[in-house]
Amino acid sequence: PWPHSVRRVRTGNMLPLLVLTVLGLAVPSYGDTECQALGGTCTDYRYTTCKAGYVTNKCNGDANRRCCLTCDATCQALEDSYVSGDGSCEAAGGTCKVTSNYCSGSYVTGKCGGPADRKCCVPSSGVYATGQTYSQCPGLKIYLRAEWGARPPKAVNTMATPISQVFIHHTTGPSCFDLDRCSTLCQSHQRYHMDNRGWTDIGYNFLVGEDGSVYEGRGFDAQGGHTSGYNNVAIAVSFVGDFSDNLPNQAALDAAKAIIECGVTLGKVTSGYRLRGHRDVGSTACPGQALYDHIKTWSHYSR
Repeated sequence: PWPHSVRRVRTGNMLPLLVLTVLGLAVPSYGDTECQALGGTCTDYRYTTCKAGYVTNKCNGDANRRCCLTCDATCQALEDSYVSGDGSCEAAGGTCKVTSNYCSGSYVTGKCGGPADRKCCVPSSGVYATGQTYSQCPGLKIYLRAEWGARPPKAVNTMATPISQVFIHHTTGPSCFDLDRCSTLCQSHQRYHMDNRGWTDIGYNFLVGEDGSVYEGRGFDAQGGHTSGYNNVAIAVSFVGDFSDNLPNQAALDAAKAIIECGVTLGKVTSGYRLRGHRDVGSTACPGQALYDHIKTWSHYSR
């Protein structure tokens, strides 16, 4: 479930600020005026990639709280033009970004498009890339872990494939409609699962945004942390957002079907797989009433 649902309580406004601080998100502060004067936002640089880069000594708090400069339309256009030169970095399991950003491993030169200070962050030992290729799945738009900024897991337990069961979830919380927002939300869900719940990684095998893209979680071969009693025999596909009252858009619904069919194509999911909602096997409202009612119309659904 989404960890950022903060309500005002009798204790005043301190609880929301405390929760935001614990989660490493930007916290408004009157002491951040130097950053604000630059048009930036103070945040913990370990958890948020800043396309325009960070400036130090402009924010209150510890050394990890830095000023993220705003990436305006010109900055975004340049960033988009650099991506075509990022292939070598992606192949190495890295992510291209300005070097003032946090890197859990080390920066490598010569693998990214753009200026000299835009380098490939290759995570340190313990980095996990599923190693799965999806080229046999035409029409599937998928971002690998490195592309959305996933942290390395604490441990990986593999499971035998093909699996014969697929569970549909929703994350609750906000939805997303572009790579930046979806990446941020995936990072936040992973952070909550790992740091607050103590899990080894983000719980889901795959996540789906309303940008029509799939975001690789644990992948097809790793045991998830999604459905009690089924984590070692099933995969979970989770829609980013809360779908209690409304359906995901068609692009997201199509993407979810595409990643499941990709699993069939790759021999990771049986052709006669059984599809269910999380609530079918647990005491939960997940994946939301609207989405649950919809997936019951899918051909492989069987309670």
